[in-house]
Amino acid sequence: MWQVLTWKHVLYTFLLCLAWTALEIAAQTSYFFSLNRADWSPSLNSVLSLQINGFMVMLAVLVADRASPPTSRRWWPYVIAVVLGVALGTTVFWLVSQRLFLIPTALQLRGVPEGFDTIVFRHSTSRLLICSLATYIYVSQRWGAHRLAALRAVQLERAQTERRVLESRLAAVQARVEPQFLRDTLAQVERLYEIDAQAADRMLKEFTTYLRAAIPQIRDPASTVAREARLTNAYLNIVGMQSKDRLLLTDGPSTGDARMPPMVMLPLIQHALAHRAERARGDERFAIGVATHGDRLVLTIRDEGSGFAPEGADAPTIRDIRERLGALYGERGRLILTRTADGSEAVIDIPFESVADAVHA
Repeated sequence: MWQVLTWKHVLYTFLLCLAWTALEIAAQTSYFFSLNRADWSPSLNSVLSLQINGFMVMLAVLVADRASPPTSRRWWPYVIAVVLGVALGTTVFWLVSQRLFLIPTALQLRGVPEGFDTIVFRHSTSRLLICSLATYIYVSQRWGAHRLAALRAVQLERAQTERRVLESRLAAVQARVEPQFLRDTLAQVERLYEIDAQAADRMLKEFTTYLRAAIPQIRDPASTVAREARLTNAYLNIVGMQSKDRLLLTDGPSTGDARMPPMVMLPLIQHALAHRAERARGDERFAIGVATHGDRLVLTIRDEGSGFAPEGADAPTIRDIRERLGALYGERGRLILTRTADGSEAVIDIPFESVADAVHA
């Protein structure tokens, strides 16, 4: 019992009993018209009676909490707790008031003798009603809080299960390389070896880099900004038949190992190339800014053309990325396409999580 007793139990019980005592005293207005010290004895008795009974019932209810967990939803332990608490409380009150401090009651001030049975009966009936009402409210709130916590636990488990399923699907998407792209790339490497061995070596190297980045980590279905940048850069080098840095990645402090969903950056670049109003030259470069703002990770992919114009927001690729961000992060994951003075940009705003934090979790 003492392990579950907190300062809130003590404070709330004290304030509740004090407030109810104030109402009882205020109802007896005759006490406020005299300054005689003896006239305040009944008020002091009311304070002692309600405080002692309140704390006795509180302790008994805490014992009932241990005997009746919220899952059982049993009322009888609390009924017994209130009855025993009031019985013990009124007895202790009589000992303190009548035997220890000799505080006269209202009837004793009028010359009417009042014994143990009368005092205990008069105080126990009113205290039983008050403590029963307070206990009913407490138990109802306790059971309601337990039902709410259980509901939230179920919802959280469901959300975690859905996220695990989605992450598995994303990992499968990341691992899946289009067969046509594989065949075309290998055929191109074979032709290049017949006319330009050095160019074929470069393309084969980029193709190897692409495959290494495309295959997901077995223990980590998510990806990182650096890994996705390598994947995208290798893809652009294969398509453009060149070997160069197509992505200018600028990152701030602590963003080098920032985690992000797989296959988000590459589809965005593909979307930009496919939706440019200008003709692609084959040596396109994209600047990617990585920054953290509090607990947020913001990736800004800038295109010198109109590839990220808001008019293309209804494209299937953009809708698919937004659905995946929404499934993973809810309203905390966003993709925004905007025009700028020197082109257009796509902004990915997601919760920040580093590889070290994920391993620790």
